[in-house]
Amino acid sequence: MHGPMTKALAGFYLLLVLALLAAAVSIWRLHCESFGCMGIGVAWIAWAASFLLVLGIGLFTRSKVASVVSLARICKTIWWVQLAVGSVLLIIWVSKRAA
Repeated sequence: MHGPMTKALAGFYLLLVLALLAAAVSIWRLHCESFGCMGIGVAWIAWAASFLLVLGIGLFTRSKVASVVSLARICKTIWWVQLAVGSVLLIIWVSKRAA
């Protein structure tokens, strides 16, 4: 896969990761309201499901753009950033649950 489709796939993946980051910031800034903050929990569950889906798309994208050196480097970096953000949020969640 070369040419415009490769660039489009990499661009699409970048947009998905940016949307995930924006959603995480938005959910993080929510305040608890009635009945035990259930809405925030549902939002985080939806975010986690989206995170896993986008992570899979990232793996697919990395494999498809591997032959284009500059795109491969960019997609690899984006994938690691996504994985790092997810890991940090997981660590924060686990530490809050343990406290």
